[in-house]
Amino acid sequence: MRKVAPQPPIDPTRPCAYLAGMNWQGRIIGDNRIWGAASASPLFVVGDEAIAPDGPLGKVLPEGLAATGDTCHLPAIGQVAAVDRLSLIGFQSLNPHWDGVAVIVGVSATIWATLSAGEIIHQQGSATPQMAAALSLDQVQPRGMEGALDRPERLPLLLHSAAAPEDRLGALMGAEVGATRTLWLGQQAVLLGDGALTRAYGGALSAAHVPVTLTDSRALKEKGFGALAATLS
Repeated sequence: MRKVAPQPPIDPTRPCAYLAGMNWQGRIIGDNRIWGAASASPLFVVGDEAIAPDGPLGKVLPEGLAATGDTCHLPAIGQVAAVDRLSLIGFQSLNPHWDGVAVIVGVSATIWATLSAGEIIHQQGSATPQMAAALSLDQVQPRGMEGALDRPERLPLLLHSAAAPEDRLGALMGAEVGATRTLWLGQQAVLLGDGALTRAYGGALSAAHVPVTLTDSRALKEKGFGALAATLS
């Protein structure tokens, strides 16, 4: 059996070494794509579960990264996964003065992150994606959100009386947006995620008259890696 060389331990006190003008390479755990220059060093890695997350509040773009050898690691920040933090960094690099609420739609949870002056100042998670998947609603578009939007506490009753999948998803979407009213009222929102459920959130926020910015996930990740390299140089 071939022996595998042990990896150097992660030292959170050792800064990532990077000089201005150097080529860099970016990798996301679970994604085979290579960002930047394929043979470059250092390597920015996003999504390594061995990396402890930062606290829930703080700068979206960190001032430094921990390193193992020539590898620099971006941690999660609170409930916001590292890959979603990368997208937020990319969005922030394109919109440096943007304040509002980021709605990050994942497979099992949606995170509402309030952004101000480049920092996350509040986070709130929701299990709506998990419930939508359990009810086989994650591939439909919502309708009839108004009742749940105005009275989210009636969600169980509205789900019971809904005749079609679109109406049940409308109840779920309306209830979540209604329950998070204090987060988005008077704010603008940016939507991060892919797929039908992300589009459903866009419709629900628009129904609540929230200004919503839609995003390109791949473009944000590319900008995020570039912003990491620029900041650490």
